[in-house]
Amino acid sequence: MNDDTRQMLLDTLERVLADHCTPERVQAADQGGFDAALWQVLEELGYPLADVPEAAGGIGLALPDLCALLRVCGRHCAPVPLAESTMLAAWLLAGAGLELPGGVLAVVGADPDQVTLTPHGDGQHLHGTVSRVAAARHASAMVLLLEHGGACRVTVLRPADYRLGTGDNLAGEARDDVHLDLTIDVSRLHPAAAGVTLDTFHARAALLRAALMTGALERALQQSLEYARERKQFGRALAAFQAIQQQLAILAAEVVAASAAVDHAAAVAQTGPALDEIAVAKIRAGKAAGIACRIAHQVHGAMGFTQEYSLQHATRRLWAWREENGTEANWARRLGHRLAKSGADALWPLTTASGAVAD
Repeated sequence: MNDDTRQMLLDTLERVLADHCTPERVQAADQGGFDAALWQVLEELGYPLADVPEAAGGIGLALPDLCALLRVCGRHCAPVPLAESTMLAAWLLAGAGLELPGGVLAVVGADPDQVTLTPHGDGQHLHGTVSRVAAARHASAMVLLLEHGGACRVTVLRPADYRLGTGDNLAGEARDDVHLDLTIDVSRLHPAAAGVTLDTFHARAALLRAALMTGALERALQQSLEYARERKQFGRALAAFQAIQQQLAILAAEVVAASAAVDHAAAVAQTGPALDEIAVAKIRAGKAAGIACRIAHQVHGAMGFTQEYSLQHATRRLWAWREENGTEANWARRLGHRLAKSGADALWPLTTASGAVAD
């Protein structure tokens, strides 16, 4: 895809979200976190096909471009599950050679300790519970990735196949528990694309979440700058005080650092697993979220904590997303274990490489 087409997609999404993601619309979607009218507009424009290869009728965007789209979504606090439905579920379906169902898709990467798959008659019995699945209550279908026979398989479930326990995250987005207890025909278990494992699935989900976080970070920075310029204390704008300037500079640096980590991880992941780079990106985005939310609310004072003021749309998402798809501690532990196992001779090349070290 050429640069002009990429920019057109970004500009169009920017305009659409600017029109639809008003503070009132975002607040109205708070319980359940979904704007059906906005999703319909995005479907009409083809954005749910962003991650589907052109040969299969999609747009076929590269991973860095997908992250750029999500940054726009995060910046506007868009109440639609574009990351899960378009860039995880559709990615799994396209890789498995399956058609993309219409509507919103939920997606689950089911670890063996969550969902078991055992022979039952002529089929396979699925049993278990997966917690906090994004937008499950809004989905027309659920795409499930699981291990079977030493390999990863993809299957598509309909709402009649599972039972939901509804819940929301701190940002008011749907995070539902999915209870499975059914027998499916083995013909419904399709081989995942080469290289797709539960590890690579979880890493991709973490990268997409970090990309959304960079957009929300930009939103928090933008609102803090605007407020500091407009709000006056002792006859001067807040932005004129050195202490405020210093805090805003720290906030801006955190936004840039997180964005750079995500951009680098997406570029490396385009050609390989990039598990280490993605770990760093999610860690860095999480750290930035904690610092940015603190500074943004300090700059805004009491105003920033009111429900009527839209800063909370960004900061509540940052607090919620920081905990999803692996916390900083989870990814740091994984990265540390990998470094520890590499041995003294490989430690320096591993820590300074850029996607060049094989897993």
